[in-house]
Amino acid sequence: MPNHQASEQMLGYLYQVRYALALLLENDNSDFQISIEKFDDVAFSKDGMPKQLIQLKHHIQRQGSLTDGSTDLWRTLKVWIDVVSDSPDILDGTEFLIVTTAIAPDGTAASYLKKGKNRNAERAYEKLKDVCLKSENKDHKKYYDSFLKTDESTIKHLIGKICVIDGASDIIDVEKNFRKQIRYSCIPKYENKICERLEGWWYQKAIEALCSDTPIFVTQSQVRSFIVSVSQEYSDDNLPIDIFDIGNLQEDDLSANEKIFYEQLKLICLGNRRMQTALRDYYRAFKQRANWVRNDLLFVNELEKYEQRLIDEWEHAFAAMEDDLAEYSGVTEEEKIKEGRRLFSEIEKKDIRIRPKCQEAFVMRGSYHMLANQLKVGWHIDFYDRLKRLLDT
Repeated sequence: MPNHQASEQMLGYLYQVRYALALLLENDNSDFQISIEKFDDVAFSKDGMPKQLIQLKHHIQRQGSLTDGSTDLWRTLKVWIDVVSDSPDILDGTEFLIVTTAIAPDGTAASYLKKGKNRNAERAYEKLKDVCLKSENKDHKKYYDSFLKTDESTIKHLIGKICVIDGASDIIDVEKNFRKQIRYSCIPKYENKICERLEGWWYQKAIEALCSDTPIFVTQSQVRSFIVSVSQEYSDDNLPIDIFDIGNLQEDDLSANEKIFYEQLKLICLGNRRMQTALRDYYRAFKQRANWVRNDLLFVNELEKYEQRLIDEWEHAFAAMEDDLAEYSGVTEEEKIKEGRRLFSEIEKKDIRIRPKCQEAFVMRGSYHMLANQLKVGWHIDFYDRLKRLLDT
């Protein structure tokens, strides 16, 4: 396949997914469920029955024209004739939509199937039948044969249910359609980020649906709930959490300047499982904080102020541990380890948030590990003296 053809075909698939999102958010029937490549390119259904079957046609730079001999038009008609042949009852409660970036010229069958005062399904039928009888296009012969073999009343009923929407937004411009739905639920400066998160979530849903053996439907309320939920993360009292899975990490994955916090945990003889969760907390917090900085989501000096709050809380707990150990005469290493582990557990249980509604605990726990890397906090009573050489290195 020539490169431009392959590109257009790929864009067509992506267009289906992207336009489906816009269609769902614009649909007046909020209880409808949407599916991709189940009943049709895109379909709206209710209680498992299709209510709208939608064929999407995308052309690069709006090329293409929905003439009476258009391949887009006849291929779509063939698909729907087959659907109706298999399930005749579908005609009673289903709309059939052709959404295309191409234009339906005045006087064509497609132009008579657009909404408005010029709509004339009977005239459209006559023009399409005329093409079947007179056209010499051999590539379309199977389409024409299917049209002519189908009962006339059935074909007319189908054509009466077809609506053509031409000059539709292309794959770039369709983003504007669903941005309108986002705009009023967020702070303007975060609109791009929320749009990116929404599309990422939507494409994942589409992949799940296409890979699943059982039908997967998405409702408008699910999408709107996601938009509201994400919008709330981008506020002055919250921050978005977008780092979830960082895989199975091992000590060898740490760089030389990241190993101090791990050595701190070894000093208090933490078990393997807790060492593993500590690694995960560290990396998740590291990557999440980097995302916040990269996306300019933090206030001036916000991380520094947050870390100072963490250090202050640790200092109180560490001082209490010092007092407890001072009560012993000739403190053993075993007692130091036990008290250090207790201190670490106590700190882990605290709920110190960078912002009031940013409640993911790994942010605090991972931030403590970053501070431990700099020897600004520690768990063993002698942590600084024992690990200072590593910091110097």
